[in-house]
Amino acid sequence: MNSSPIEHHIAYLTQCMRENITHELERQGVLLPFFQSLALHYIATHLPCTAHDVAMAIKKDKAQVTRLINELIKLELVDREQNPHDKRELILSLTESGQTLALQIKEVRRVVSARMTEGLDDEQQAQMQQWLVRMIDNLACQQSR
Repeated sequence: MNSSPIEHHIAYLTQCMRENITHELERQGVLLPFFQSLALHYIATHLPCTAHDVAMAIKKDKAQVTRLINELIKLELVDREQNPHDKRELILSLTESGQTLALQIKEVRRVVSARMTEGLDDEQQAQMQQWLVRMIDNLACQQSR
């Protein structure tokens, strides 16, 4: 067994993924910072959603997500409208250019994921998925105690 702790490997893998996604987007002329691309991807795959939903999903505080979303609105990639059922809540949606960019981001994430799992067969990938879900569940349980 490698002497480095597992959390080191997970942190390093996460950083490598971020860098690969950002580099691939930049190579395609997309200059969004990583967390803006992550927020846009989340919104695209979880419509309708709110800023709170985005914050919970990407593990950023509400103020950080508000800034991210405001930037995406300035870039005309995201719109927000009042929820007709709850005037206190704002529903996020993608503009046409946001939808186009979200598809590009989705493809980049697919390519990076394929690169990351190269050499792992389907069974190994399924096992890794189970281990990761277990570790996430273990830590999520600790937060609620």
